[in-house]
Amino acid sequence: MKLDPAAPECQTPLMKQFLRLKNEVADSLLFFRMGDFYELFGEDAVIAAPILGITLTSRNKTIPNPIPMAGLPYHSATNYIQKLLNAGKKVSIAEQIVPEGMTIDQIKGIVDRQIVRTFTPAVQFELNAEGGANFLATLVPDNAKEATLILLNPATGDVLISKSTLFSELPNEQAFHSIKHFLNTSTKIPQTVLNFIENLGSLMEDLPSNSVATTEVNPFLKRQYGKEALHPLLDNHSPQTGLALLIHYVLKTQGLKTLAHLKEPRSLHESNRLVLGPHAYQHLDGDELFQLINHTSTSMGSRRLRNELEAPLKELSEIHLRQEAVKDLAGNFLESSQIAENLKGVYDLDRILGRISTKLAHPRDTYALGKSLQASFLFLETLTRFKARNLQSLAERLKHASLTIGSIAERIVKTQKSDAPMHTRDGGIFEIGTDPELDRLIHLTTEGERFLIEMEQQERERTGISSLKIKYNRVFGYFIEISTSNLKNVPANYQRKQTMTGGERFFTEELKKFEEEILSASHKQRALESKLFDQLIDDLISLSTPLKEISDTLSELDMLVCLSKLAQSASWTFPEIDQGLDFDLQGSRHPVVDQALKGAFVANDILLTPKTSNTLLITGPNMGGKSTLMRQMAQIILLGQLGAPVPAQKARWGVFHSVYTRIGAHDAITKGQSTFMVEMVELAHILTHANERSFVVLD
Repeated sequence: MKLDPAAPECQTPLMKQFLRLKNEVADSLLFFRMGDFYELFGEDAVIAAPILGITLTSRNKTIPNPIPMAGLPYHSATNYIQKLLNAGKKVSIAEQIVPEGMTIDQIKGIVDRQIVRTFTPAVQFELNAEGGANFLATLVPDNAKEATLILLNPATGDVLISKSTLFSELPNEQAFHSIKHFLNTSTKIPQTVLNFIENLGSLMEDLPSNSVATTEVNPFLKRQYGKEALHPLLDNHSPQTGLALLIHYVLKTQGLKTLAHLKEPRSLHESNRLVLGPHAYQHLDGDELFQLINHTSTSMGSRRLRNELEAPLKELSEIHLRQEAVKDLAGNFLESSQIAENLKGVYDLDRILGRISTKLAHPRDTYALGKSLQASFLFLETLTRFKARNLQSLAERLKHASLTIGSIAERIVKTQKSDAPMHTRDGGIFEIGTDPELDRLIHLTTEGERFLIEMEQQERERTGISSLKIKYNRVFGYFIEISTSNLKNVPANYQRKQTMTGGERFFTEELKKFEEEILSASHKQRALESKLFDQLIDDLISLSTPLKEISDTLSELDMLVCLSKLAQSASWTFPEIDQGLDFDLQGSRHPVVDQALKGAFVANDILLTPKTSNTLLITGPNMGGKSTLMRQMAQIILLGQLGAPVPAQKARWGVFHSVYTRIGAHDAITKGQSTFMVEMVELAHILTHANERSFVVLD
């Protein structure tokens, strides 16, 4: 139910404040902070409760039309927010705003609240720590028939830009499957395209066409990248406008001025990459192949491997350089194993840098960053021993970056506690010796705890009440608790604070004085630690460039080490890839099926050559292995042009530029396409784009 601002139940100061904030984020579920809880009201509560599995109750049940309400503890909100994002919802956070120098208990009347963050299925940072890319995307029409697709992964800072593409070809774009949130500012995009995106489960949001002023686009991007000359991919109006829109949206929803972790844009289909046709990755069981070969040590390396598998190399020189590096690692097993072991100590730097850039990082993030950087320096000397040119380049990049950030890595590990809390408000972030004033406050707090223990023991001895206890809670502060049976022994200097069932609570002037000193010291300690942590975040943001370089270097190295592990099997070999048109496999096997059969797969020989035939027509009964053989050939191509060994005794082929597939029967009824029509559309796409450097599978 939508709340009526004029209704009597909405006239309280609290509900007026809620409705004002809800109006600012009308398309979001509003998490409204109330003490230790986030509350949802009205329609938000009705929508969220069943998704989150929490109780739907109501506010002020005695009135005729009580307001629906659902609540959850603020300290466990992250998991709840993630569930809502996975369900395609937007979530906005309204926090209590306490003036500097005050505590919330000192505020009279209603506490002010403000929207501090808005999360969407794509715009999330501390959430969704694992998993594939969640892209925020937009389409910018180039003319009446074509548009440019721009994608931004806010969590990692990755930017992808397509070439100008026909509207009719856009549904064939593999990248659409990773779009979680689509921003539309144009009336020129065909409804069929918008329907296609929405049918994929993407959150659709319409924005004004002037969300970013045209004259501001170029200066805005230059400020974001901190340079005067933008990347060549941003030379044209369409990618500039689209990327500016996406960045502006992230900044606005997060209350930021810049994205320090933003990476240089990459082409969605780079010229040096093999093109996979529509649905080819799925048709070829790409996920199963990825799971088979993925023995990376880091989340960054895992993402890098998946991205490379979806777009292997097609430039012969780059394939040979990649093979050289993988062979070098495979030939030095002890050294590469040590690198892999050290990489296990590296956390997901991409996502940590994303949280640092957006100032959502917590103390465990920064400590993990410091430990990760130190782990990466451990194998630097080992890496310099390899001869492969790609590995030497990685060693140089790592060495150069380490000179810049080595000191801050040491500073983090030296000053931060290994058991740092999740939130700066909890204090206990830094070690003794980090800051003189902090040392003084910590000493006061520590001594205060000892003082309480001694006072409790002294009061027990003085009063003869062995069950006497000194306690604390947020409402009543510090107090002496005495049971009813011992009230006759209470000294005259004890002042009554609270009567309760089974006893009473008291305070003394000495305890009151201690409370004032200790609470002041504790508050000042947490405030100072928060300030020191903010300074650390600012220092890390200023080092974003070398930190991104280290992250990129480690992800590539992790992927190469992973591929080298495939060469440890005697039944896998590196293919010979040249400029010819032959395709020759001897003793080859389907990688995934062979593993499932534990080596019982019957190896086969395959030869395609222009001298005889570059086409195979395979016939046979159902379940005879026809599709298995076709997928086997294509998977081997992907592996080989990834730079990896392949499951064969010998393999040789001329480099492929693309792989297209037409496998299985499926329809697209929501687009008015029958099974036959889908097959014809896919076949037409293949006939239009395939050439002599294409590998085509038709089933």
